[in-house]
Amino acid sequence: MPERNESVPDAVKPWSLAAAPLGWRSILFLGTGSVIASFYIGTGDITVATNMGALFEYKLWWTYFVLGIAAWALIDMSVRYFLRFGRTPMCMFKDVHPAFTVYMFLAVVVCATFGSYNQWSACAMVVTGLVPGVPIEAGGALAAGCGLVFLLTGAYRRLEYVFAAGLVALIVCFFGSAFMAGINWSEAAAGLVPNAPGTGWENLMSSNAGSIINAWLILIYPYTMIERGWYSDRLQGKVNILHRARLDYGWGILAAGVVALPLMATAAAVLHPFGIVPRNDMDLSILLEPFAGRFSTTLFLAGLFLAAWTAGVGWWVCGCYALLDIFNLPIKLDSRPMRVGLVLFFLPSTLLLLLRINPFYQMLIFTAFLSLVFPVIGLVMLWRVTRPDMGYFRWSLQSWKGRAVVAGDLFAIALSIYVGIYMGWTQIGSVFLTR
Repeated sequence: MPERNESVPDAVKPWSLAAAPLGWRSILFLGTGSVIASFYIGTGDITVATNMGALFEYKLWWTYFVLGIAAWALIDMSVRYFLRFGRTPMCMFKDVHPAFTVYMFLAVVVCATFGSYNQWSACAMVVTGLVPGVPIEAGGALAAGCGLVFLLTGAYRRLEYVFAAGLVALIVCFFGSAFMAGINWSEAAAGLVPNAPGTGWENLMSSNAGSIINAWLILIYPYTMIERGWYSDRLQGKVNILHRARLDYGWGILAAGVVALPLMATAAAVLHPFGIVPRNDMDLSILLEPFAGRFSTTLFLAGLFLAAWTAGVGWWVCGCYALLDIFNLPIKLDSRPMRVGLVLFFLPSTLLLLLRINPFYQMLIFTAFLSLVFPVIGLVMLWRVTRPDMGYFRWSLQSWKGRAVVAGDLFAIALSIYVGIYMGWTQIGSVFLTR
C-alpha cells in the first residue's frame, strides 16, 4: 500500500472530533473481529481457562476483561499509526533501526511456525479421540492440509465469513457442553469482580496475559483494514473508521472472555471437586463423559477442534501478512507471494507433528522468543505513537478522550513489559533451576 502522509490541520485539537454514528447494517458487518478472536481463542487459551476453573472455579474470569483492555490498547496503537500515515505496522520497526527488520523476521517465522504447530497438534488429538483408528500425525496433517487448501482457494471476504461462523459454532459447542455439566451463574457473576483467590493465581493471570496480549499478533488489524479498503484521506473519515474499527476488534477481544466462561464452568463442575488439574486440552474431555455424558464430550471436542483449527489458520495468515510487510510486498490474501508463504509455513508446522518434538523444548523456545517480542513491540509502539508527528492522533491531555488514550497506552505497555519479563526469563530460569 502506498504511503499517504497528508497534513492534518493544526487547528483541529487532538481527539476533538465526534465520529459519525453507525447504523445497524454497519454493526452487522463487523466481521474482522471474528478473525481477531481466532488469535485469542486457541489451545493456550483453552488450557488457561480450564486450569482456572479447576483451581479457582469462576474467580479469575475478571482477568479476561482487565487484560483485554491492554490488548485493545495495543491494537489501537497500530491502527492509529496506520490511519495517520497509511503505513503498515512493520514500518514502525524499520523506522527505529534496520536491524529490527531481521529481528522481526526471526520472531515472525518462529512464532508463526510453533504457534500453528500447537494448534495442529490439538486438532490431531481431537481427531484421534473421535476416530481412534486415525494416527495422530495423520489427523494433524489432515487438519493443516484442509486449512492450507481453504486459504489457497479463497479470498479475504470468505475468510471473514468462515471465521465468524466458526466463532459462533465453537461458542455454541462450549456452552452446550457446559450446560450439561452445569453453570453456576451467581458464582460466574461474582467472578467479574477482581480478587486474589489463592496461591498460584498470579501464574495463571500471567499465562492469560501472555495469551491475550498476543505478541506481534496485536499488529494484524491494519492488514485486515488494507484488505477491506478501510482508509480515508480526510480527517473526519479517519475518525469514523477508527470508531468502527474499535468496536470491531473490541468484539474480537471480548469473545475470548465469553468463551472462557463455559470452559471455566465445565472445569469447575467436573475437576474442581476432586482437585484435578488438567495437563492438556484433552484431559477435561476424557473426564467429562462419565460426568455429563457422551454428547457433552462430543460438543467439547468439536469446540476444541474449531478453536484450534481457526487459530492455526490465523497464525499462518498473520505470519504471512507480516512477512509480506517486511519485504514490501502487496498485502493481499489471494496474491502469489501470500500463497508461497502459506505453503512455507505449512511444511515445517506439519513436519513437527511427524518428528514428535519434545513439548518441553518446544515451549521453552516459544517462551524465550515471546519474552523478547513482548517488551520490544510494546516499547517501539509507545515510541512511535508518542511522537508529535502523529497529528490529530497524538497523545494529549486536553480532553477526557485524550487522557483515556494515554492511560490505556501506558497500562498496555507496562503489562507487556511485565509479561515479557515474568513469563519469559523468570519462568525459563525456574525451569533450569528445578531440572
